[in-house]
Amino acid sequence: MWNRKSKWNLILFAAVVLLLISSIFFLWMKTNIEVRSVVEEQYQNQQLLLTRHVASSIEQTLNERVSLLEVIAKKDSGVPDDNFESDLRSVYDIAGLFYVVEYVAENGTIVSGYPEESVPIGFNLFEHGQSRAFEYVNETGEVYITDPLKLMEGNYGSFIWVPVYEENVFRGAFIAIIKETDLKDRYVVESNSSSYAYLIDERGRILYEGNQEYERGALYADVFGSDASGLQEIIADQVNGFEGNGKYFLLENGTIYEERLVSYYPIQWYNQKWSLALTSPSSEVDRLIVSVYLKLFIVAMVSVIFIIFVSSFLVIILYNWSKSLEKEVGVKTQELKESNESLRSANTKLKELDRLKTEFLSVVSHELKTPLTAMRTSSEFLRESDECDISIRRKMLDIIIRNIDRQSRMVDDLLDISRIESNRMKFHQETMDISKAIRCSLEMLSSNLKDKNMNVLVELPDDLSSVYTDKDKLVQVFVNLLNNAVKFSKNNGNIRIYAQEDGDFVRISVSDDGIGMSSDELDKIFDKFYQIDSTSTRKVGGSGLGLSIVKGIIEGQGGTISATSEPGNGSTFVFTLKKSM
Repeated sequence: MWNRKSKWNLILFAAVVLLLISSIFFLWMKTNIEVRSVVEEQYQNQQLLLTRHVASSIEQTLNERVSLLEVIAKKDSGVPDDNFESDLRSVYDIAGLFYVVEYVAENGTIVSGYPEESVPIGFNLFEHGQSRAFEYVNETGEVYITDPLKLMEGNYGSFIWVPVYEENVFRGAFIAIIKETDLKDRYVVESNSSSYAYLIDERGRILYEGNQEYERGALYADVFGSDASGLQEIIADQVNGFEGNGKYFLLENGTIYEERLVSYYPIQWYNQKWSLALTSPSSEVDRLIVSVYLKLFIVAMVSVIFIIFVSSFLVIILYNWSKSLEKEVGVKTQELKESNESLRSANTKLKELDRLKTEFLSVVSHELKTPLTAMRTSSEFLRESDECDISIRRKMLDIIIRNIDRQSRMVDDLLDISRIESNRMKFHQETMDISKAIRCSLEMLSSNLKDKNMNVLVELPDDLSSVYTDKDKLVQVFVNLLNNAVKFSKNNGNIRIYAQEDGDFVRISVSDDGIGMSSDELDKIFDKFYQIDSTSTRKVGGSGLGLSIVKGIIEGQGGTISATSEPGNGSTFVFTLKKSM
């Protein structure tokens, strides 16, 4: 009898041990899958950030160089005696990217340029059958960028044609050439045998291919033919000017032999539309997580060895501790479940933290870099152009001042949100008439309201009680809410400000008839750095901190704030403030 019971106890014990080992391996495999999925997603997001940064830098650089030519092309003083030679020399030095800059008179003859050794003085475009682009800018009055053309040196370059006018009379055109090699050297993206960058135009033709395996001008989708499943869809998105991440599979005899990841971003340079992409094999992701797999394997092996050691030890005392063992197994199983739940919770928090970090870097880098670039470009122009027209100089200074103000507002918002989160924001509360705060806010936003021809309706009861609040903070709340209403409304839109008493509080609402929000967007609208359109190409600017600051100000003074909205039917923000006693 004792032997039979011992046998069944041993079988039961072995089953429990196998179940524990199986559970650990199952959880390990599941965790591995989740880790790879997360790493692949983050890898592609980082690749997209890099692609966006390089593409945006290229686009900004190219457009800024054309703007330099447009400035001197629109001089009111007309064609100078030296045929712009000194101006072209200054533009060449400032740009630092032009191969050559030239001035073509209205008869089609090149009369000046820099550097002199590269300028064919006296060359007539009409006599040599090269007047098509010249005639185009004459007829349209628009800047024209050619497709990359082969130069006499053997490499390729894009020709920039900028019309020159004197009192609305066509006086010729500027020609500037940017060599493809110079642009590539400035914005080089490291390539190797498996990972490389490529650049295609709006028809999908290859302009640059880092692997240097495919012919320039060929359709990128055609170089693989039917052996690349999913590539056609990626190229279609690029041709249509979209940004994003994609994946395609290379086939050989109908069998997948390589999986590739692609991140792409558009470049808009006047009439030229390009798309820059970074592509790499998915094995790059595996390389990144080898260390993670190794650590997981070590943990699993240590766990298995530990279980075997404990199991061997428990076999000796099995007969006397069978009941205690069953209880212990239950406790350990519960601990494993709790540990797994903790790991999942930690993983979720890490994903959220990483998302917030990415959004923060994207928003702050865009909001800080954009005004810095504008200020640098304007400052460089002012430094190099001693004889610049006074109206242009004032325009450049206005750009610098406006962007300084923009950065100051960004820094103020960051300081405010820091004070709110650390409970260090101070409120100087006093009895305040709501109508005064509204008038002050409308005066501050008068130019914005006028630009979009917004109609503002203020409905306040004659006997409305005053509120006990910080005056400047209340004005800041109204400015943020009204500014959002203006930004997300169409021209000739309506804004309604309404207030009523509610017990010991005054309830104030700000409504608009703008684009509205979905329920998912509404749940996140008060989150830091959240924006309905968070891409770098969004139509409206801002750091995504305004509503977070508004919420901190209202709740910091004992009030509440909420929002309601429907897509296409506008939004309403309602907040309460304590009445003055």
